[in-house]
Amino acid sequence: MKKSISLLLLSLLMIAPGCQKTKEVVNEYNIVPKPNQILPQEGRFELNSKVCLVVPSDAPEVKSIADSLAGQLKLTAGISLKEAESADGKSAICFVVQEGMPKEGYKLSVTPSLITLTASQPNGFFYGVQTLYQLLPPAVYGNQLDKKANWSVPAVEIEDSPRFVHRGLMLDVCRHYVPIDYIYKFIDLLAMNKMNVFHWHLTDDQGWRIEIKKYPKLTEIGSKREKTLVDYYYVNYPQVFDGKEHGGYYTQEQIKDVVAYAASKYINVVPEIEMPGHALAALAAYPELSCDSTQTYKVSPTWGVFEQVFCPSETTFKFFEGVMDEVIELFPSEYIHIGGDECPKTAWKNSAFCQQLIRQLGLKDDTAPSKTDGIKHSKEDKLQSYFVTRMEKYLNSKGRNIIGWDEILEGGLAPNATVMSWRGVEGGMNAAKAGHNAIMTPNPYVYLDYYQEEPEIAPTTIGGYNTLKKTI
Repeated sequence: MKKSISLLLLSLLMIAPGCQKTKEVVNEYNIVPKPNQILPQEGRFELNSKVCLVVPSDAPEVKSIADSLAGQLKLTAGISLKEAESADGKSAICFVVQEGMPKEGYKLSVTPSLITLTASQPNGFFYGVQTLYQLLPPAVYGNQLDKKANWSVPAVEIEDSPRFVHRGLMLDVCRHYVPIDYIYKFIDLLAMNKMNVFHWHLTDDQGWRIEIKKYPKLTEIGSKREKTLVDYYYVNYPQVFDGKEHGGYYTQEQIKDVVAYAASKYINVVPEIEMPGHALAALAAYPELSCDSTQTYKVSPTWGVFEQVFCPSETTFKFFEGVMDEVIELFPSEYIHIGGDECPKTAWKNSAFCQQLIRQLGLKDDTAPSKTDGIKHSKEDKLQSYFVTRMEKYLNSKGRNIIGWDEILEGGLAPNATVMSWRGVEGGMNAAKAGHNAIMTPNPYVYLDYYQEEPEIAPTTIGGYNTLKKTI
């Protein structure tokens, strides 16, 4: 019996060391977007209180970025990085300025004893830190201490710079107003994914969301709709509405704070002020901007495209000049988006004023296809080009350039305009052939408000179907 017990104890002693082995950590490199060059290495850099932080003394903006990294690690990992002038053989995170690299490019080298982040500009250092965050445990994005996480970084050599100078995402706050806190979260997500443009869609038929002090009715009246359509047009007959007022707008002080916060993350905020279509919210506030001021206009409770548009009158142009004067004070962006999409011409065709203006300007229907897009355009299409071009000239005089949806190609493209191609890729290609910049946003690929799963199990969307694989 004693012999049996001895053998049993011996067996347990032989097994015990195996039970005490820690699980081997496998290096993973889940980085979005995928870097230009990534070379996995052996080992990991362990973060602890002995790690030093080395930043050039003559680069205050770079130091601010490094300090934000240190602050986030202290908050989530409980690790305080010690500032030092050099690594001197110690474990360290070093920020190194190297001239001649692409403005937004960076190199990230991680060995078991040293992390080196190299860039020529603050933008590059910021994006390098975003990559470093993605190599750390997800807890690094939180706001509380997590001592159970594995606070280490897989060894790797990365070299990266963006392919596109404009990397943006649009947020439509007109159909669905969102609180200001959500805007900040949205910007955080843009930064995480190394995007540099926040396209803020601020005016539409369903709501005017930006405070314009010269025209207070835009927010007093235009920011509220009395109700909202439930489901699609064709689901219920008669149509069903939720019976709830939907409203909200952003004050100029709030907007200034958002712009500053975005700039701290190297994101440019491009405001979109729709014209000459998608006008109902503004017309509800100021009906004299329409082609028929005797009508009563309401902020639209439904979706779609509406025939009530801005009239190309001097009253309208003075209105938009006043609006833009305040917009450009709020947004330092070189570009202002003026919409230009989905503008039915029915109101202009029926307007004696518009038809007289067409004759005065000498506009005529095309007799041959346009060289720009191969389509015959009407004199009303050319009146829209006149509208857009006038606003472009005004913004150019203020040192700004315009972006417009690809419909601004119709009837002739404004001289310095950038085209945002949403109805496929043709608009962008035609703009580029004509010598203009183009931003590609083709809806079959990059509209995130399309269905991404079976419609039967998903919330109501705008329609369509885009998978993550197709978008990426």
